[in-house]
Amino acid sequence: MSHHTLYSDTVRRTLTGLSALFASALSAPAMAIVPINVIITPPEGFSGEVGVSINGQSGNKDEQEYSANGLLRYKENKDLFVLIGDYSYSETNDVRDEDELFVHGRWVHHNQFGKSLDSEVFMQYQYDDFAGISDRELIGGNVRWRNAFNNQTTEQQFIVGVGMFYESETSERMSLTDETVRANLYTNIVHKHTGEFPFVASASTYVQPAVDDISDLRVLALASINFPIRPSLNVGFDLEVKHNAMPFAGVEKTDVDYGVSLNYTF
Repeated sequence: MSHHTLYSDTVRRTLTGLSALFASALSAPAMAIVPINVIITPPEGFSGEVGVSINGQSGNKDEQEYSANGLLRYKENKDLFVLIGDYSYSETNDVRDEDELFVHGRWVHHNQFGKSLDSEVFMQYQYDDFAGISDRELIGGNVRWRNAFNNQTTEQQFIVGVGMFYESETSERMSLTDETVRANLYTNIVHKHTGEFPFVASASTYVQPAVDDISDLRVLALASINFPIRPSLNVGFDLEVKHNAMPFAGVEKTDVDYGVSLNYTF
């Protein structure tokens, strides 16, 4: 058997396995993870990514799950504008058990303070009924440092950011509103491989203590790996861990989301 035939068989088995994994994920909870820094060098003009998921089950258990997310970028010279939207909803036996919306807008100006030293301004709105949040709004800014590396088959980018934001959060159960100023410390790494088996992997960590009480701590960790199956289509494996040291009453401190996604890029 020729080397070319062996390679074709390997690729075919890999794609078949990924397709089977995606098919099995259709019965899992819908994912709602959209990392911000997943492209090392965004192209000029508009680009982005969208994904939609509709899952269901009937019989002993009636279940419907809907999820939609999108990321839109616009880059012009040193300016990059990013808009992210993410919505998830599900019902089991006609009882709502997930209802979550997340919208995030960000403006990045590259080399604002020097080479590879950027400024960021961002705004965010969200609600999550089952995390006890009826309304969460924030506005803030960061300074971030970028370091990039590339060769014939590999591109890497490492980002370290530091900043601050104002947050207003209202409890679903008690109609109680907390207003807090938080520090924002984060890291992001993206690794893109374009060799025989191409993939893009990314990992981000955000640490957000309240400035007047560091024990009031938020931590967010995101990780993903994506494999292309068509020029504009990829299969992704995602993990998200959220920790709130001081949540509203009756809400768990830590949430973990994981799953498989099918994404269209443009």
